[in-house]
Amino acid sequence: MFPRRVLCGIQPSSVPHIGNYLGAIKKWIDLQNSRDNLIVMLADLHAVTIPREPDVLRKSVLETAASLIACGIDPKRSIIYRQSDLYHHTQLAWLLGTLTTVQKVAHIPTYKSKVKDESSIPLGLILYPVLQSADILLFKTTHLPIGEDQIPHLQLCTYMIEKFYHYYKQNIFPVPQMMATETNRIRSLRHPEQKMSKSDWEERSRIDIMDDEKIIREHVMKALTDFNAKISYDRQARPGVTNLIDIYSGITNQSVETIVAEAEKENLNTGAFKKRLAQIIIEHFRSKRIEYLKLMDDRSHLLSILNDGRERAHEIADKTLNEVKHIMGFN
Repeated sequence: MFPRRVLCGIQPSSVPHIGNYLGAIKKWIDLQNSRDNLIVMLADLHAVTIPREPDVLRKSVLETAASLIACGIDPKRSIIYRQSDLYHHTQLAWLLGTLTTVQKVAHIPTYKSKVKDESSIPLGLILYPVLQSADILLFKTTHLPIGEDQIPHLQLCTYMIEKFYHYYKQNIFPVPQMMATETNRIRSLRHPEQKMSKSDWEERSRIDIMDDEKIIREHVMKALTDFNAKISYDRQARPGVTNLIDIYSGITNQSVETIVAEAEKENLNTGAFKKRLAQIIIEHFRSKRIEYLKLMDDRSHLLSILNDGRERAHEIADKTLNEVKHIMGFN
């Protein structure tokens, strides 16, 4: 009944790190190359749930867009656009918001984890999951490549579809299916018990995918491991080395077993393994970094790509929003 459509969303927080790439972006490119109908949303409205400096936000949007395109998102085959360029997101979010309650949203774990002071809860945190559902339903999304932490948001979206049908007896939305990514979550290079994050104050905790060779080598060589020089995979006992193996596996598409076996065969210690990994990362992103710098040097071209994406996304979003408004008694 509904054509297959995949929605991918990313908050524009400057250049993505290698965890973003292996956990999401690389998967999106595979989906695009398998001829999926792919929409990539730069979620700048979500990025201001807590206010950000305007100039920083503008720059981050362009850096994120350039990074995605340089990595292989093809604007001719996929739609890439800024969320804020379509008023349809917020208007549909308002309409969907009438179908749910604050209590329903407050049960979402990511919401609860961000609430520091219950006497002063930013309204944006409450509205965030509703806007996320609007993002999904606006394009009648059938598939979502998301991690397990996003399952409660998907459940809220499904709940809203059911409520819409209950009130208006119109089945106009597909129930989106989760497409789980197989890649192990990449951890911090300095604190491997934590996930890699852009918000980590310690820059050596991550590798941004457009970092230069010197920074990549430095960050890999300084990655926290342990006093055992051998290469072995054990997430509990050896989280640091295991994290490096996961990165190696994600970049090369080799299995963990193959990587460990080769390291044992060549008698590689952690130092030698780090050197090899650093070179693999550098080679993998070399041409991508060149393309990224070209895009950032020609911002008018980059903006024209986003403007074209806006027009193509607008065509789909307009049909959905008009349909919803008609059913609900507007226009």
